[in-house]
Amino acid sequence: MIAVVGATGNTGRAVVGELTRVGHAPICVVRNADKARDVLGMDAKTAIAELTDRPALDKALQGVTSVFVVTGHNPNMVEQQTNVLEAALDAGVQHFVRVSGSRFFLFPDSPSVIGRGHYAIEDRLRRSGIKWVILRPGFFMQNILGQAASIKNDSKIVLPFPGELPLAFVDVRDTGALGARILLDPEPHTGKVYEFTGAKSSFAEFADVLSQTLGRKITYVGVPFERAEQTMRERGTPDWLIAHQRTAAQIVADGGLAGEMMEPIRSIVGREPLTLKQFVEDHKAAFN
Repeated sequence: MIAVVGATGNTGRAVVGELTRVGHAPICVVRNADKARDVLGMDAKTAIAELTDRPALDKALQGVTSVFVVTGHNPNMVEQQTNVLEAALDAGVQHFVRVSGSRFFLFPDSPSVIGRGHYAIEDRLRRSGIKWVILRPGFFMQNILGQAASIKNDSKIVLPFPGELPLAFVDVRDTGALGARILLDPEPHTGKVYEFTGAKSSFAEFADVLSQTLGRKITYVGVPFERAEQTMRERGTPDWLIAHQRTAAQIVADGGLAGEMMEPIRSIVGREPLTLKQFVEDHKAAFN
């Protein structure tokens, strides 16, 4: 039996969707039953558990053999995912598949609390004795949805990155497809770390694809991080998230997320990664 922790998030629901399409009904470990019904459908098998509630997690993972774990970026992620791991160990779960961050973030004294968190979680995971697989996706195409209002109203993408800087995007649905196939046959992947992306591109090319698909000119505007930081502070963005975004911006500027790594999707999923054009076509309504 497979459980997906974080099943209502973008990545979690992609995993659930992929498993469902091949005829497998995973247990969806969620915090909110109403949201689960809205996002996953009435037929989804759910277990309600806060990630800080060990007894609830213990109950949710009973009888589970493989668990997929993804949580949103937050300062409590170490406690949350460690709780899931400990509950999995107690329940006799055999395989633990988690979505991690870029290796460029992951070190003990990372300026990003998210980078430090991923490092701590993976350190505990590697020492736990459970059979593990770690997924490191590239820069998610879905991040551009945060610019949907600007694209819709002003025909602009405004971000703190140079437009022509090489960047390898990946669709969350590719993460879901890869995760689902590993869950269905985890043994060959035990102890492996998969870094994966779609084709190398750039934000300028993303804007061009949007222009072609929407039938109007979409302009990319690269701004200094200081301007983006000011906007985030005006919106009440917490300091830890600003620090994480600053770290990400520096990694991108240094070319850290430019490497094209499509082989895991090709070899494990059995198809090419989704393209920018496919992403924009499928989310066209958000930008019009």
